[in-house]
Amino acid sequence: MVIKGGVVHSESGVIGGDSPDFDTWLSQQLQFNEPHLDDDGFCERVMADLPPAPAKRSERRATRYQYAAVIAASAIVCWQFPLQEALAAMAEQSISLYSLVGLGILSSVVAMTGGIVAARR
Repeated sequence: MVIKGGVVHSESGVIGGDSPDFDTWLSQQLQFNEPHLDDDGFCERVMADLPPAPAKRSERRATRYQYAAVIAASAIVCWQFPLQEALAAMAEQSISLYSLVGLGILSSVVAMTGGIVAARR
């Protein structure tokens, strides 16, 4: 590495990420020592025209709607699920009903909660 005029230069002319002084070169390139440019208040006008940030109340309302949608979807699935046939088949095969239903409910709740968390991000 060669320093010319306060800037780090590579001897080969190419600065790569595997060079130990790459971080030094990058930090020098990212420093802005330029004088401030007058924009006649353009930035202030743009910032004034931006819509306000959403209120916390609307975020809570959206979260409530998401939870209500999850509960409604779960109710529809439970309503449409052929529970009597499934119970009869499980009784014939001597599968623990409570463990199987519990596992199904737990997995659906985890999947829906994951969807809500992903949607909020």
